[in-house]
Amino acid sequence: MEATAGPEAVVEVGVREKLLAAATALFARKGYAATTVREIVEAAGVTKPALYYYFRSKEGIFLRMMEDAFREYEATVARALAAPGTASERILRFLDAVFALVLDHLDVMRVVDGVYYGPPQGAPFFDFEVIHRSFIGALTGLVGEGMASGEFRPGSAEDTAWAIVGSFEVVRGMSLCHPEAGFDRATLARLVGVVLRGVLAGDAKELVP
Repeated sequence: MEATAGPEAVVEVGVREKLLAAATALFARKGYAATTVREIVEAAGVTKPALYYYFRSKEGIFLRMMEDAFREYEATVARALAAPGTASERILRFLDAVFALVLDHLDVMRVVDGVYYGPPQGAPFFDFEVIHRSFIGALTGLVGEGMASGEFRPGSAEDTAWAIVGSFEVVRGMSLCHPEAGFDRATLARLVGVVLRGVLAGDAKELVP
């Protein structure tokens, strides 16, 4: 007979998720340094001992939030890269999947940007560069495949990847700072399409909408 989770496991998951959700929202709104343990537990509706039990400290809950986000990012990238198609199709699918993840976790992205681009805020070290290297590496690989197959004109795969990243960052940034502007997944596809049409070989122009 298959074992089922008992009441204790359900309670444990509920407490963990409440604490993570409360901390993420507070870090995004107030910043890491300005958020206190008391505020986190009050927002989560639990006690301080619960936070210390599951995460040990405010630093621990921050690192768990980052680790969870990175694992989800890795899984999203793996699924997108495994799908078949032309290089253009795979690039558009890859960027759409990552951007959909951003939209699902806007508060996490605000925390990342606040810590990475702003003052350190005393946040514990997390290697954000590994995410950047993974992102540009995957994109460069896809562009390189397109050049090798003749879909894209010969050139620097890395330079083309960075040009594509520029479009992605514009849409991502507008979604975080100016959601009212409506920079959505369709906007991302249009902007990236402009870049891709510029590098497509002559007989492949119809591959990008």
